[in-house]
Amino acid sequence: MAGPLTIVTGTIGRAWPERHDRPAGEDTSPRWPNPVPTAQMSAVPLSPISTGQECAMVDSGAPVPPSLQSAASSDTTWDTTYQDDGTVGNVNDDVNWEHDADDGPTVPKIEPVEDDSFRMDDVQEAPRTSAPKSERLSPGHQQKTKRPRGRPRKHPLNPQVANSKIAKGRSKTGCITCRKRKKKCDEAKPRCLNCEKNAVVCEGYHEKQLWKSGREKAEEERQRKQSLPHITLQPIFQGVETAEDRIFFGHYINHLSSVLTVEGQHRNAFKDMLLQMAVEHRGLMHSILSLASKHIDFETPYGSKLLTSHPNVDLSSLVSRSRFHHDAAMKQLLAWGSKNEAAPEQKANLAPRYGQMLCLMLQTAAEGSPDGSHRVHLQAYKSLIQENPPPDKAFTTFITEFFQYRVFADELILYPDMKTKRLATEDWVPWTVIEPARLIGVGDGLFHHLAKITTIRNDIRANMASKAEPLVNYNSYYHATQIETAIREWSPTWPAGDNRDRVSLLYKQMMWVYLYRTIYPPSTSPPPFLFTSTIPETMTSTTMSIGAGVGTSAAAVGAGTGDGSNRMPLSPASPQPCSTTLSPPPVGALSTISDRRLSSGSHHATPPFRTTGDSPPPVIRYPPHHDARISTAVDESLVILESFKPSDPVQTLLLVPCLVIGCAAFAPTQQERVRAALRIVRGYTGLRNCDRVAQVLEKVWQLMGQAEWTRVWDWQGVARSMGLDFACA
Repeated sequence: MAGPLTIVTGTIGRAWPERHDRPAGEDTSPRWPNPVPTAQMSAVPLSPISTGQECAMVDSGAPVPPSLQSAASSDTTWDTTYQDDGTVGNVNDDVNWEHDADDGPTVPKIEPVEDDSFRMDDVQEAPRTSAPKSERLSPGHQQKTKRPRGRPRKHPLNPQVANSKIAKGRSKTGCITCRKRKKKCDEAKPRCLNCEKNAVVCEGYHEKQLWKSGREKAEEERQRKQSLPHITLQPIFQGVETAEDRIFFGHYINHLSSVLTVEGQHRNAFKDMLLQMAVEHRGLMHSILSLASKHIDFETPYGSKLLTSHPNVDLSSLVSRSRFHHDAAMKQLLAWGSKNEAAPEQKANLAPRYGQMLCLMLQTAAEGSPDGSHRVHLQAYKSLIQENPPPDKAFTTFITEFFQYRVFADELILYPDMKTKRLATEDWVPWTVIEPARLIGVGDGLFHHLAKITTIRNDIRANMASKAEPLVNYNSYYHATQIETAIREWSPTWPAGDNRDRVSLLYKQMMWVYLYRTIYPPSTSPPPFLFTSTIPETMTSTTMSIGAGVGTSAAAVGAGTGDGSNRMPLSPASPQPCSTTLSPPPVGALSTISDRRLSSGSHHATPPFRTTGDSPPPVIRYPPHHDARISTAVDESLVILESFKPSDPVQTLLLVPCLVIGCAAFAPTQQERVRAALRIVRGYTGLRNCDRVAQVLEKVWQLMGQAEWTRVWDWQGVARSMGLDFACA
């Protein structure tokens, strides 16, 4: 700058007394209203004090020139406005200089400022913060850290350093569509803009769930239930009232009704007839539910699945409900029997009562009852059907065939009692035409021959008990010849593709085996002329082998073909004569007989020794005067048994053949095949009477190993000695 700065004590804007009469404590030191940038202040002297230059002090008492008065500020401040030949502009932008026309003194014009009302007296000093002790210490003094208590760690813990960047998790409040598409959602309401931009349907947002404790939820649920009105859903069907009842009802519809029939779903009488009547008659519904409950085996995977799929029931409740339905069914049946049968309401309820008897009889088979309780229902049917048949003809045909089939089959396991009248008669004639037939043996007349064979068997049993000779008299041979002729001529007709056609051949073979085993009781006398013929002398040498469980001997004789050849028909089910050529024994044939010594009165079949080892070959025991034809007939029957699939509905008809064929299976391989067939029947039907048949057969096979041929012949007596009297159909 060219000249010294002038310090002006600004008192303009105040009255003269206010300029000089200040309080004693008021700060009268000069102030800098407009600070100068640091760069300018460092380059140029800012004040006469800092530069040591002389300043011309203006006397406050002397008259102030107008120019100086106008240039003074309204307060006592240091005016740092300076110029340097135009190099530095006027820093005070609030001052505008105006020049009059004449070159008189210039008076600056003061612009109004918004902060004129601001008073420094109102400014309060902020409270001073005391410096921490660590900062007040001298630089050379170091603060002593306090030693932590306890034993120092061998491995000091690393200090946890908080990350300045907090990772943000995935948002769970996006719309349903974006969450499915795994896209970022802008969470716009009511619809996501991201979905609209991509032209997809926004499914909205999930309802916000507030977290609640288990106790709060339980209390809230309890209050909700209390606030709801109480309603009672009545059962649609009478008797189906609880969860256990619905399990039994579903099992009957979906499983049991299909097992009990052969036709399949298109002609299922257990649905089309019984179920329709059960909807209107409570007693029949109780019988159906009782039958279904007894049929379920909860130890099988099917039964376990029923329990797991219904967690609100348990085994004890199912057993209790099953007992209730059985008692209710018996009560309804006995109440109906105590009334007058001629009453109109009794006539109207005939069909449901027959249905009840049918279900209760099947229940004994499902349970495998060994006490003969099934025969009570068979006797009730026989005494009622002749006088009071059901009014519905189709239902009469159904129950007639169903009951009569079991009446005839009961002869295979029933030990004769002179005090009790037989249920199956030889001259039985159906009181209605059984057409179309569902089962085998009733409508076609085959089981009439079974009753006749049973009559011959009972006569022979009586002769054996009285030790009469001969055991088989002339009349028995004569009737047996007639029965054999009738069996050969029997030929049922079934539609093409129906597996009952093959089952008919099995039944035909079974009847022949039953007749052969009946008229050949164990004795020391040679076999009679029946089923025999002269054979060439070249076959008198003894040859024996085991092929697929079949034993043959030279003593076997059969009906010749008339041409002198060594070929003979063995059974009525064999369309072609069978060759006597013997096959080698199978590999791995084993015997279940521990005693391999020859015994008197028994016929043994010993195959040639095998060179595969030093152990003796298996020994198969045959009854005296054993004929190879019976073994061949058993093999042919087993081939038919094994030809059916395990899921074939005809498995329902195979239990009776398994019993008859099994009692004539002398070879261990044949016995094992019968066991396999029985397991398949048991798996399909689920009836526990299959287990009773297996028990009888195992005992008969054990007696075969012990060469007790009299008891082997009389398997009805074996069942009686075991305390087994069950429905074998």
